[in-house]
Amino acid sequence: MMKTKKPYLAIIFIILAFALSACGESWQIGLTTDDQKVGEINQDDVTFYIEKALEEVEVVSLGQLFYHNNFTLIDQIELTSKSGQSQTFIWDEIAENTTISQTGEIFIDDQLYEAESIAISPSSQLREISLSIMDIAPTVANALGLPDIPNADGQVKWTPQGSIDHAVMILLDGLQFQKLQSLIDQGTLSFFQQLNTIYAGLTVYPPITTSSTAALLTSNPPQENGVFGYGYRTTELSTLFDLAVDNGKNVIAVEGNSLPFTLRNAETILSGDRDGNGFSDDNVFSNSIEVIESNMPDILYVHFHEIDDMGHTHGPNSDEYKSAITRVDQYLYEIYNALPENTVIAIFADHGMHETPDGGNHGTLTAIDLVIPIIFLEK
Repeated sequence: MMKTKKPYLAIIFIILAFALSACGESWQIGLTTDDQKVGEINQDDVTFYIEKALEEVEVVSLGQLFYHNNFTLIDQIELTSKSGQSQTFIWDEIAENTTISQTGEIFIDDQLYEAESIAISPSSQLREISLSIMDIAPTVANALGLPDIPNADGQVKWTPQGSIDHAVMILLDGLQFQKLQSLIDQGTLSFFQQLNTIYAGLTVYPPITTSSTAALLTSNPPQENGVFGYGYRTTELSTLFDLAVDNGKNVIAVEGNSLPFTLRNAETILSGDRDGNGFSDDNVFSNSIEVIESNMPDILYVHFHEIDDMGHTHGPNSDEYKSAITRVDQYLYEIYNALPENTVIAIFADHGMHETPDGGNHGTLTAIDLVIPIIFLEK
């Protein structure tokens, strides 16, 4: 009887051995700054983000794993292999085309690299960053006298001088911080030029509208709110709008052609391109003025899309991109003048924009995509 069982046992052992070899050994890549270990990338982390992708992928952006370890703006990285060989890269030059696989292989422009450790040099530009997109909702909630947003990562970073009855949140989709500063220096933006302070803030990774909007409204990063990238359109966490409605306040959102992210508990007005001129921002503007003059809510959320549209189509250095910013500048001037007294205004971008061979894009762990303007005003 024992003899008849042995072949089956052998088969079981072979299957188990094959399964273990297929899984491969677990691995870790140490992350250091100034020769001090500050984190690591491991197989479980890469697997987590592969499984969170809404489409089938085999690799993850290396920037995703850096952000997972609390890195944002980076000057350069140095890969060191087990044999001690090192190679240094300017991060912004490779960020868009650098990935890592579940087996720990790093691909830079399709070239394979193996690393036992990565030395990361944070950017000196971090010293200029004073706010995060996650600070906006707590600041608005505080100005309106609302309770704290549950488990908020962001903080109250600005306080109005007087009593506040209304709040306006204006999202300028895809507004690159550097380009805005350049146009202000050139004297072409009458509204922005009058502002005393434009903060340099950080959005979240990936710097795209869905993830940024979720972080804005929940005051939590993607790891907490569950909005990891494209395709995610809602969050289970409590948002600023939920908090406002639960405390007896009303919210109206004026959008463009469609909703890129679910604005739960907000009465939503889709503007579209009613006049057929190829843009929705002029209709977003007119709808916003109508709401202000006829039915001013406790919170008004306004989303201008055209800057991002022109950036994708023509690039952030194009005349079309600059013209879109100039038009929004005039819209902001008129919206501000139409608002009632005792109103706090937050103006901000969701992400920046970088140049590509056929226009522009965003979504990388680079300063040009991550650094956003944030403005707080009181009327």
